[in-house]
Amino acid sequence: MAQITLPVRHYRLGTDAGIELVEANLDYQTYEWAMPTGQIGLMLVDCWDLHAITSYVERTDSISAGVLAPVAEACRQAGITVIHAPSPPVAVHYPQWVKYASEAELSPQTGAGSGWPPEKLRRGEGEYARYGKPLEPVREEWIKQNLHKRRIISCLEPQPDDFVIATGEQLHRLCRHQGIAYLIYGGFAANMCVPGRDYGTRAMGQRGYNIILLRDATTAIEADSTLDDMRLTQAAIFDTEMRIGHTALSADLLAACAEC
Repeated sequence: MAQITLPVRHYRLGTDAGIELVEANLDYQTYEWAMPTGQIGLMLVDCWDLHAITSYVERTDSISAGVLAPVAEACRQAGITVIHAPSPPVAVHYPQWVKYASEAELSPQTGAGSGWPPEKLRRGEGEYARYGKPLEPVREEWIKQNLHKRRIISCLEPQPDDFVIATGEQLHRLCRHQGIAYLIYGGFAANMCVPGRDYGTRAMGQRGYNIILLRDATTAIEADSTLDDMRLTQAAIFDTEMRIGHTALSADLLAACAEC
């Protein structure tokens, strides 16, 4: 079976024998992982063509076209499975979505839930309305006008042999059937959907998959105070390296695929 060799790194929460275990002595550790291409999935998370925050979407568009599109094509050529995970409302626009969807996912039923917390609390209504965050008028208007138009960005349009998934369970079924054990992630946002979705790095890492985040193939939604040095992006990458899995660079993945 063909394989690639990829340098990956994590951030150690320990030290070598004889070195005091204090934060100042913590550092990266890098390995070279040899992985069978047939056991790798490239995860493209929430790579949308539209977003309400215009400064953020400028970065995601640039990363999608300049980093993720070449990586996706190189992975296809190397025999690595390309998996699009664009959120449930977007996934259903693509015919590839149905392949590993369950009957429940194909025909979702709305239920009353467990009854706790109260429905009004979950919705921020009635006596609980004062505890919720206020609506953001500009964002809400954008959602009303544009959310139904959202698709995967055109430079990452799913190809016929790609897969599209909507949930973590669907991804797990796909991986089990295809024999995928390594998930290489790119996409958005680094501090929200990439770790937080049920198909994201944290959930799939907890299922036992080997997680690799391409640290130059993602960006966070930043705050005014973090935008200059992209601190929230860097914090999300650190969190992956410290607690979830490993990271790599897209250039190294491209080189590994070219040598495959």
